[in-house]
Amino acid sequence: MKRLLFILILITLPLGLSAQTSMDDIYDDYAGKKGYQSVVYGKKMITMMKENASSDVRRLLNGITMIRIISHEGPETALYDDARKIVREEYDLVSRMDEEGSSSLFYLYETDDEDDDMSFVMIASGPESTVVLEIIGRFDVKDISKLSIIGQKK
Repeated sequence: MKRLLFILILITLPLGLSAQTSMDDIYDDYAGKKGYQSVVYGKKMITMMKENASSDVRRLLNGITMIRIISHEGPETALYDDARKIVREEYDLVSRMDEEGSSSLFYLYETDDEDDDMSFVMIASGPESTVVLEIIGRFDVKDISKLSIIGQKK
């Protein structure tokens, strides 16, 4: 019986690991830590966001399974450095913007398998704050900018 249980654990372990992203370590390390704010929008919250959204944004949100944000007010380097270290290893740089002491980096991780979720990561840092945002799901990267209008008054 113990041997059967051990075999089942070994078989299911890779399944649990494949659902994680490399950014999980960032959220595990910084969420709830003093001086940091963290937000996770799960599938239910994303469904609620669709209620007042345009048809384009609703279509985008249909493919998103999770949005995670970690932020820190004021100048901070550890979060920025840790997030950049992780994305450099597995993610492709989409774009980078540097202006007046602030830096915004946008990365994408996707596999060849159309059924696998993608991970879009934004790392922004400047004198006033540092923010790491991850969007997980199946979506067109060009449509990500449409998410910035959610919650804005018309």
